[in-house]
Amino acid sequence: MEIKKSQLGLKELIATLVVSGILLVIGVIVFAKVYSATNSMMNDTDYNYTTASETANSVSSTVYDSFELSTVALVVLAAAVIIGILIRAFGA
Repeated sequence: MEIKKSQLGLKELIATLVVSGILLVIGVIVFAKVYSATNSMMNDTDYNYTTASETANSVSSTVYDSFELSTVALVVLAAAVIIGILIRAFGA
């Protein structure tokens, strides 16, 4: 029985980056809509939402930071696959 290595080629890389990019954009849009809805609720002057507002701002800051790091993850994924293709092509 022959053991085959699982390899990620250029086609798979492009498909992975496109799908990941689309999911990233959808995630940012959904989070922005949810944050704007909660932010508009926090602006109600009848109640004191100071703690809730601070928590919502802290969560939004953390989520936006993670979205920024996810773009770096896409670049690292692409670089890893390209390095793997080069090593395979030139037989290191």
